[in-house]
Amino acid sequence: MYNVEYKDAQTMNNRLAENHYTGCLLGGAVGDALGAPVEFMSLDEIRRQHGSQGVSDYCEYPDHTGEFTDDTQMTLFTAEGLLRAYHRAVLKGIGGATVSITYQSYIRWLHTQGLSANAIPDGWGVQDNQKGWLISEKDLFKRRAPGNTCLNSLMSGIPGTIEKPINNCKGCGGIMRMAPVGLIFNNPESAFDMGCQLAALTHGHPSGYHSAGAFATIIQQLASGGNLESAIAYSSVLLCDHRENEETLNEIYRAVELFHQTKSGVETGYLNLADLIVKLGKGWVGEEALAISLFCSLHYEHDFCKGVLASVNHSGDSDSTGSITGNILGLINGIESIPEKWISNLRSARIVLQVGKDLHTGYKGDIDEPDEEWWRRYPGY
Repeated sequence: MYNVEYKDAQTMNNRLAENHYTGCLLGGAVGDALGAPVEFMSLDEIRRQHGSQGVSDYCEYPDHTGEFTDDTQMTLFTAEGLLRAYHRAVLKGIGGATVSITYQSYIRWLHTQGLSANAIPDGWGVQDNQKGWLISEKDLFKRRAPGNTCLNSLMSGIPGTIEKPINNCKGCGGIMRMAPVGLIFNNPESAFDMGCQLAALTHGHPSGYHSAGAFATIIQQLASGGNLESAIAYSSVLLCDHRENEETLNEIYRAVELFHQTKSGVETGYLNLADLIVKLGKGWVGEEALAISLFCSLHYEHDFCKGVLASVNHSGDSDSTGSITGNILGLINGIESIPEKWISNLRSARIVLQVGKDLHTGYKGDIDEPDEEWWRRYPGY
C-alpha cells in the first residue's frame, strides 16, 4: 500500500470539498497580486497613493488586472512536486521520495526564472525540465521579484536540510509556498515535518522552516474541517516539541493575544488593523509573515475580502502576507468568497485553478490500472 502519510480514500471523504481547495490556491494568488505593487511601500505611502483605506483592488496595471509573484509560482511548483511524489507512492507502493521530488520541482521553477542549478548530489533525482504539464505553461516563465535566498540556494545545487542547513536565512520565502503541504497530507505531524523539510531546502534558520511547518499544519487542520483558532493551537503544540522554536512560537502567541486584545475595537471601527499590524513586524521573515497573516485571518475569519485587504495594507512584505492570508481564508470560505472580478482579472488564474483541482483529486489510477494522462501530468520522479 502507498505511504499512509498521504490522504487515502477514507480520509478524502473527511476533508473539505474541491471549492475550498481551489479557494485556498486562488485566494493565495489573489492576495499575492493585490499586495505585489505595494510590497516595498510604507503604510503612509500606500495611503497617499490609494486613499485612507489603502489598496482595495488590483493596481499594478492600467487595465486593473492583477498578476501573482514568485510566492504563487513556487506554491504551484510545491504542489507539482507533492503530486508527483504522491503518484509515485500510489503506483510503486513506496514513499519516501517526497523531498527530493519536490526539490526537482523547485529546480524546474528556477528554470522558469532563466537560471539553472549546479550539479545536484546523488540521491536527489535527475534534473528534467521537460516533463509534466506545469513546466510547459509559458505564463510562468516570468520573473516576478523572486527572493534572492530561493534563487541562490537552488542555483547552488546543494539541497539544504534541517541537519545540514544551507544558510542561516529565515526569510518568508520558505513559508509562503507551503499551503499545498497541508492540503495533501493526512495528519498534522506529517504536514509539519514536511513543511519544515521543504522550507529547509532553501532556508536554514529554524524560524525559516518552523514557520513553514506551523503554516502547513494550520492548513492541514483547516482542510480537515477544523476552525482557525484550534488549528493555530494545534500547530503550536507541535512546535513546542522542536528545538529553537522560541521565535516562531512567540510570534504566534503574540498574534493570537493581539487579536483578543483588539477584537472589540476593530468590530466597532474604533481600531484600524493597518495601524496594529506594525506590532507584529513587517513580514520579511517567516515568523512575522505567519503572525501578520494569522492576525488578519482571525479578525476576518469569514470575510475573505476584508481579511486579505487588511493583510496587504501595511509597511512590509505585502504580497507574501496577502498570499498566506489568502490561502487561509480561501480555504475556510471557499472559492465563492472571492469576488468574481478578482478571479477574472487575475492573470493566469486558470493555472492556479487547475492545480487547486488537482490537489483535491490527489491521484488517478493505481498499481493495477495506471492513468496514462495523469502520469503525463505528474510523472512520479
